[in-house]
Amino acid sequence: MNVYLLGVIVSLTVYLLVGIFVGRKIKDVNDYYVAGRNASTLLIVGSLVASFLSTGAFLGDTGEVYSGYFIPIVIVGVMQATGYLWGSCLFGRYIRRSEVLTIPEYFGKRFKSDKIRSLAAFTTIIAVCAYMLSAMQGISTLMTNITGLSYRTCVLIAWASFTIFTIYSGSMGVLLTDTIMFLIFLCAAVIAVPFVAKNAGGWFTAIHNLADSVTTPGIISWHSNLDYMYPTGAGNIAWAITYGVVWAVVVMVSPWQTSRYLMAKNEHIVLRSAIWASMGVMLTTILLYFTAAFVQSVNPDLVPAESMIWAAKNMMPTIVGVILLAGILAAGVSSASTFLSLIGFSLTNDIFRKLMKTENRRLRVSRLGMFAASIIILAIAYINPPQIFVIMYFGGTVIASSWGPVALASVWSRGLSKTGAFFGMLSGFLGCVFIKIISGLYQGSWPIYLDPFIIGVLVNILGMIIGSKIRPVSEDEKNERELIFKIPDSELNDKEINKTRRSGYYYIMFGICVFIFFIIAWAMPYMKMF
Repeated sequence: MNVYLLGVIVSLTVYLLVGIFVGRKIKDVNDYYVAGRNASTLLIVGSLVASFLSTGAFLGDTGEVYSGYFIPIVIVGVMQATGYLWGSCLFGRYIRRSEVLTIPEYFGKRFKSDKIRSLAAFTTIIAVCAYMLSAMQGISTLMTNITGLSYRTCVLIAWASFTIFTIYSGSMGVLLTDTIMFLIFLCAAVIAVPFVAKNAGGWFTAIHNLADSVTTPGIISWHSNLDYMYPTGAGNIAWAITYGVVWAVVVMVSPWQTSRYLMAKNEHIVLRSAIWASMGVMLTTILLYFTAAFVQSVNPDLVPAESMIWAAKNMMPTIVGVILLAGILAAGVSSASTFLSLIGFSLTNDIFRKLMKTENRRLRVSRLGMFAASIIILAIAYINPPQIFVIMYFGGTVIASSWGPVALASVWSRGLSKTGAFFGMLSGFLGCVFIKIISGLYQGSWPIYLDPFIIGVLVNILGMIIGSKIRPVSEDEKNERELIFKIPDSELNDKEINKTRRSGYYYIMFGICVFIFFIIAWAMPYMKMF
């Protein structure tokens, strides 16, 4: 037993107890699926950020930065955070008006089609399973490093750590535990970076050392390490912009993000929570990326995915290291619990819905579905080595290319029919997966213009156009679309409007601060070297 392991055990115990406590308050499917549609801004923000910043960010993204991909990952991090603003305004507020229990149900209701609902549920489960596998592998990697136990033993512990309370407490438990976890890893990121910078010789000294790095040349430059992914700076920046768009779209429309809006008290909470979540994601990721770069300047011989774990144990006071490791654990557990709940909800509410005759049966089957899905993911994680970054980007790309165009068009296009929506989502999904398989077999750098996301989006749009020509929009679909544009009277509250407007002003000030921070903390010390 060591202090780091003790911190992990205490964290898991707290999450389990909170989940069990909240689970006792579950009364019906409305509580279990959407937390009674009564969540506050803090709870929505906590769940949005915690379900998004999984171990993929703490171990996967930081591993890429450590390998020499600093600026491209920073670009992705900043761009993806803006997705909350676009998503809440262009999609999130409208799906909340539909008063559905799941996002696939929204598609079925909007287009009056059981087929599109089932397809949306199927693609949700595929993408979420990939993301959940990434989170489980991240948790297991962390626990292996801390405990000294085998990876497979830690996979079993990781599985149990989130499966029990998620199955029992549903969305209400996930919201509360997500918020606790969000606060923990936000504090961890803020507290950790000064200690790592100090141990790297000071912030500006560390930047100078990275600019002169022999082991990872170009790590801190705009073009990054040209030996890592693409051999040109233009190629690396093109990749960054492409995946910045991918993850912005994921934030805008993915079920593990937009389903949080279904739980909000009102639309103003949807808008405000998106603003604060954007700031939370941007702040956390920027601090993590600088931390990973500084670790590289001190010890360039680590396994990239374990750089933050090494820093927690060797570059900061013990209590701070415990907090950071607890934060990484929290990020993984929160995401895994969200993904697992989505799987159960989609199975019962969208795929096997006709078999659910009573609410008690729906609750029971939801829990059984979660358990079965968790066993499958457990088996895959048990027999496969960790590939946190790769698996995470697979899940994100699939959902962005299959859902992105259809989700936005479901609100803003008068000409998209149910046939077009079905063809678009299906072709986007298949196109992305096909190119992913081909690029995985390809030896060397895959051309950025043939990226699975780009191909998936193009065939998605083509499918929507062809499908809508084959079978145009019906009157029922037109009427359903008109309903989501009717603003509820409860939203026209001057007090709520002013709160939302103030949040917008805070975001502008935050953006200015981020710009100044990069000028002072990165651009100026880097330019002094030349």
